[in-house]
Amino acid sequence: MTLILSESDVEGLLEMDEVVGVVEEAFRRKGEGRAENFMRTRTRGASSTLSVMHANMSYLGRAGLKAYLSSNAGTKFVVLLFDATDSTPLAVMGADMLGRFRTGATSAVATKHLYRDASGSVAILGSGKQALAQMLALRSVLSVEEVRVWSPTEKNRGAFARALEEKGFTAKAFSSPEQTVRGAQVVTTITSSTLPFLEGGMLGSVSHANICGANVPTHAEITTDAVAWFQTVAVDDLPQAKLEYGELIRAVEAGLFSWDSAVELADVIAGRRHPEGRTMFKSGGAAIEDVAVASALYESARAGGAFPDVKLV
Repeated sequence: MTLILSESDVEGLLEMDEVVGVVEEAFRRKGEGRAENFMRTRTRGASSTLSVMHANMSYLGRAGLKAYLSSNAGTKFVVLLFDATDSTPLAVMGADMLGRFRTGATSAVATKHLYRDASGSVAILGSGKQALAQMLALRSVLSVEEVRVWSPTEKNRGAFARALEEKGFTAKAFSSPEQTVRGAQVVTTITSSTLPFLEGGMLGSVSHANICGANVPTHAEITTDAVAWFQTVAVDDLPQAKLEYGELIRAVEAGLFSWDSAVELADVIAGRRHPEGRTMFKSGGAAIEDVAVASALYESARAGGAFPDVKLV
């Protein structure tokens, strides 16, 4: 039987601390060779783009894929989870909130392993639907002293700062990226910007950055000199990074970064690579995150016993 979980079902099952732990374990297992990630592929039509990414998680005995279609009507996300032993399709689930949580969780895991400190001031640039999950996840691995908020629209950044206050953070909105990152030790960018807005000269106090918004080569959130400012640059999936991550692609073209110096987050968590100096994590989204979280949600839903299932095949 195949479990069917709606978007609202998934939202009700998600717990950020659990998701952070699940994502951390997925990357550790990838570093140990017990999880295989396959990069995102895209099929473009006249008015839509279909994106598909998949992973096989031998340590879980599960495999799966996330597919999402973007059109003028927005983007819809679905995850399909399989039993890797007997090929049973275990679950089909909505994956918008799942994606928000796993993206935030991955930033938290990267911060835990790359920042190497227990506390700090956080600057977050972006106030859209992904931003809150970033901060909730960071709080699970970091004592957040304050949150400094920027997004291009004054109304939005003010509203997001107030929403953070309601969640127990000390938060303040700023009118420019430069003001926002001044004095922050950790920076997270989570925007839809096509043009870089964070420059190397703004990063004097920053020890670690999570760059999360862009996953197409034509988009970037930070400049090439900002990439060069970091001694360690980690990515979620190196083959995918070479095709999609605009900030790194531009820095390579400018001669300010080399793919040979990039490290995979999985190798850091598994102890195979060791970060040095100022660190940056470039997140584009990896299927191992989706499949690992979907597997945990499946277990929670089965234990609860209140969700519909069907004989799909």
